[in-house]
Amino acid sequence: MKLSVIIILAIFTLYSCSSPHKKIKSNANELIYNTVDTSADDLSASLNLTGKTKTTELTAQIKLSNSDVAPIDVQEIEIATPEGVRSGSATGFTPFSLAQGKDTIVIVKFNPINDLKLYQATGLAGNFKAGYNVSISYKIIGNDDLKSMVLKPVIDKAEFTTYIKKNKNNATGYSFNTKTGFNDREKKYLETILPAVKSPFVYLSEQEIAVSGLNFRLKIYDERDTVHAEFFIVNHADFPVKVITDSLNIILNDKADASEKAIIKIEKVSGAQNDINIMEKGDRVLIHYKKHLKIPAEAADTLTLHLRDAFILSGKKNLFNEDLRLLPVLNLQ
Repeated sequence: MKLSVIIILAIFTLYSCSSPHKKIKSNANELIYNTVDTSADDLSASLNLTGKTKTTELTAQIKLSNSDVAPIDVQEIEIATPEGVRSGSATGFTPFSLAQGKDTIVIVKFNPINDLKLYQATGLAGNFKAGYNVSISYKIIGNDDLKSMVLKPVIDKAEFTTYIKKNKNNATGYSFNTKTGFNDREKKYLETILPAVKSPFVYLSEQEIAVSGLNFRLKIYDERDTVHAEFFIVNHADFPVKVITDSLNIILNDKADASEKAIIKIEKVSGAQNDINIMEKGDRVLIHYKKHLKIPAEAADTLTLHLRDAFILSGKKNLFNEDLRLLPVLNLQ
């Protein structure tokens, strides 16, 4: 009888050490990931990972134990998708030292980029993944080698299927149409307004525009009859530029609808704050744009970004001489 009890206890202990942690779900808007404890070089880690579906924020609660004879310096904790897209702590990670024979609990929040293509086009992170890799980088004091431990949290398959069905992506992202001849026409225009610009340089890619020292990056998507856009602008030029928000618009079929006014907010990321509409050299500006606009499926490729009169140089000259066509980026998810 005594021998049977010992065997049962031994089996229970072995199962407890190797089976994943399973947290009881207490919130319908929460996802629970299960993880197997991991050990390496006398550093042991136990992870509870949960996700908030409304904010796509992940919270990792990690218990670290040091059974080594020397302190361990924990350098970084990151999360990565199975495709390898890595994200650091949402609030920044501060390295710390774990003394020998001690343990600690660390809470790290992540806003992972789950779908890189979707994020590049729209700024949206995308739905949670069914699993992640949580990596812990550390050094043992007295050894300069940087070591890494990886935990692999996964979600219950049925729970993940239900989550995906409830959170199907309905967004359509847009990029610039690079095949309209814009580069050549804009360059010829800039040559006519010298020396208002120093160099008539123009480069247009799917998400970016570079014009005479000003760099523009666009993220735009349409979801539930509302267009959302962010314009990140950096002024490397030797001349100031004035932003006229009333002239910045996204229109359908080259026709502006006066009844639907956009909500536009300028955020001066760096530079003088006394006039946020003026961009001097070195200034960084983020423009947030939101507008109700019903886009029929058959008209998705007739969207235009109205830029004329939106960016003004000295002498009241326009930086852009024409507007830019947008193209839908399909099959983002």
